[in-house]
Amino acid sequence: MTCVLRAGGTDFDVDACVASFPVTPHSIWRRGEPRYPQSNPDGEKHGTSGIRILVSKSDFSDLRRQITDAVEFLLLHQDAVQALASGSGVESVTLDFGVEMSWPSWPSFTFPPELLSLSGSAGVAVCLSVYPFNAESDDA
Repeated sequence: MTCVLRAGGTDFDVDACVASFPVTPHSIWRRGEPRYPQSNPDGEKHGTSGIRILVSKSDFSDLRRQITDAVEFLLLHQDAVQALASGSGVESVTLDFGVEMSWPSWPSFTFPPELLSLSGSAGVAVCLSVYPFNAESDDA
């Protein structure tokens, strides 16, 4: 997943959200359920409930396209996202951009005002998750 909208909270009613949100979530989790049900069903449990909605299917190497997709998503679903962010039990809503880069690197990422305005007015935080890779080992 590259860009996802993630919402969650301790008392977040995932089922009510899924029933009312215009986009089907990519994944959901519920408080008290195992974090890793297949590999460790008796292990650590989720402390919150939440959803992940896929906003962009572009590559991890294409942040520009992720941003374009996110702007289009927010323009299309602004009212629903704002309702989600202000909904009962929702503690956080984040637009999370996933990018890959090789190390060492000193990147600079710029988010356009339109994205920041749309996300801010909907009550959505913006996050950049960096996934490092070694370009030299990929060529071997």
